[in-house]
Parts: sequence; C-alpha cells; structure tokens
Amino acid sequence: MIDRDQQFGQGHVSRRALLLRAGALGLTAALVPAAEAIVGRGSGAALAQTTVSCPPAATPKAAGTPMPSSGKKIGVSVAYLSVPFYANFKTGLADGARDFGFTYDLRDGKGDPATEVANIQNFIASKVDLILLTPMSAGTIPAIKQANDAGIPVIEVNNRAGFGSNQVKVVTYVGADDVEYGRLQGQLLDQTFQGKPTSIGYVIGITGTSPQVMRSQGFKGEIAKQPNYKIAAEVSDDFDSAKALAVTQDLLSRFPKGQLDVIVMQGPEGVAAADFARKNGREEVKFILGDYPADVRQAIIDGYIVGTVDQDPYPQAYQGMRMAWLYLNGHDDQIPKPDFLPLPIITKANAEQTPPAWGC
Repeated sequence: MIDRDQQFGQGHVSRRALLLRAGALGLTAALVPAAEAIVGRGSGAALAQTTVSCPPAATPKAAGTPMPSSGKKIGVSVAYLSVPFYANFKTGLADGARDFGFTYDLRDGKGDPATEVANIQNFIASKVDLILLTPMSAGTIPAIKQANDAGIPVIEVNNRAGFGSNQVKVVTYVGADDVEYGRLQGQLLDQTFQGKPTSIGYVIGITGTSPQVMRSQGFKGEIAKQPNYKIAAEVSDDFDSAKALAVTQDLLSRFPKGQLDVIVMQGPEGVAAADFARKNGREEVKFILGDYPADVRQAIIDGYIVGTVDQDPYPQAYQGMRMAWLYLNGHDDQIPKPDFLPLPIITKANAEQTPPAWGC
C-alpha cells in the first residue's frame, strides 16, 4: 500500500505543486485533470466577450497505480454546484477518490439549507463512511449533529458552518482562510492606492455564507488601518456575473466620475462588469476581484482588472479526500485543524506565469 503521508507530507500544496510532485513520485496520471471550458453562471456570463488564452497545463509523466479500493464510500454535499468554481472542485474530488481508494456520492445543495439537510440525512440513511460537506450556512448544523449521533464523521471543505463551533463535531476544515482572503484583498487595494483618499464600492457575495462574512471581516479590518479608505456603498451580487454587472451599473450611476475609485468584489464574477466600465468611459474606476478563473487572468493581463486572490478549488477537494483517508485509517493526529491552503495574490506582474485555477 502507498504511504500517502510520506508522499504528500503535512505541508499545504497548490494544484500545480500536487501535479509536479505527482510526476516526481510516480503517482497515477489521474492527478492531471482534463482541461474543460466552463460556462459562467447567469445570463451575464457571456457579456464580457473576452478572448481568453491559457498557458499549457503542467503534464507530469506519471506511472504506477492508484490505491486499491478500500470499500469505503464518501458522501459529498456541495452547497451550490452550479457555480463555475466547483467544476475543478469536482475534478479534485474524482482524482482524490480514485487515488485514495474511495467511491463517493456527490449531491448538490442547490443553495438551499433544506436541500443540504436532506442530502446529509440521505447519507446517514445509506450509511456512508464519512461526509465531505461544503455547507451553505449555519442552518446545516442540526444535520451535522444528526451525522455525529449516527457516528458518521464530517469534514467541511471550502465553506464552513460547524467547524470551530461548540455545537457539533467536525473533523477539520479544508480550504481558504477567508478572513485572510479578505485581508489580502485589502492589501492589494493598499498596494494600488498607497494610502491616498479612496472611495470604495464593496460587492459582497451570498449574504450570510462563511466566505461572505469572513472575507468582509478581513477586508474591513485591513482597510481600517488607513483612515483615507472609505466604503461608499456595500451591495450584494450573490457571486453571480449578471448581478455583478447590474450592481456595477448602479454604482457607476450613483457615483459619477471623481466619487468612486475602486470596486472590490468578493468573488470572480466581475469581468463583464469591469469590461462594461472601461467601454463606457469609466476607466478611472479600478476593479479588484477574488478567485482566479481564466477570464479573470486574461482581464488582469489585459489591464482592466488590478488583481485577485487565487483560491484554487482543485486541491481543496483533493485534500478533503486525503483528510478522509487519514481519518478513516486512524491518523487523526496527522490532520491539520484547520487545513488552510495557499492564497497567492495575482496581478499583472505574475499573471502570465500563473495558470488559472479553472476555466481552460
């Protein structure tokens, strides 16, 4: 049997590092996900009309075989699979399950806590060995408690609800430190404006979710260090490109030239919005986004988005499967709690050298 701890160690690795290490160690070629075109969520997805170019994917020469089937089944519930971010998340799940010898049942929470609760209850009824959960909100906690009572361990991935609370037991959380994510967006803003008086339009994601709440906390804490940075308006776009365009049009209407300096969005959905601004005489308004799909990368290279924070979905899902393997094989003491993954800042200075996290 392959010793996965020897292979992957305890460090936090990016998708590219996983691929390079896989090649060096002779892991299965399944670690290399197929490139796929991602269709944006909502009717605004096609509005940017951006020509996207992508660098070649790293393709390690891999040999060997995945871990033999363990007979263990993982239940996976993801809060909103329709969001493009989760395309490469699904690839990470598939590769992780194959490499660690699991089968899994993937279900969509559809952005609805009641659906997510039903998913967990179905997993309990089918007696899965472990649940990987990307929770919508704290409304999922009662279902996590039901899993606890049934003796089924839960690992939260990408979003969190129960981890860190005293209400339920969650083995660990795998994903971004969303408070740090917000801080990094604030640092990128500071690098751009250097303490000068700055009027900010702040566009949050799905209200009440852990990314929205924690990124807001980190961003507002960071910009509070500079008294010249002021949030002129805070609006929500639900991480949706069509809504991002609509709220941007509203902000540009409410704040004429000279009254708004930057629009900061918590997610990656602002490419069409930034394109609209530059094509309608509002080039003075800068855009800072979150996450790093191919269209965001191209817009940074083309110069109409300042930068972003790169949260790669692939290693989050893959590491979630790895944490499941550690737990189910009695290695709970080797599981980081939480397991925060890297969040590099991407700007024009490094975008050409950094492949996108998804979308190619």
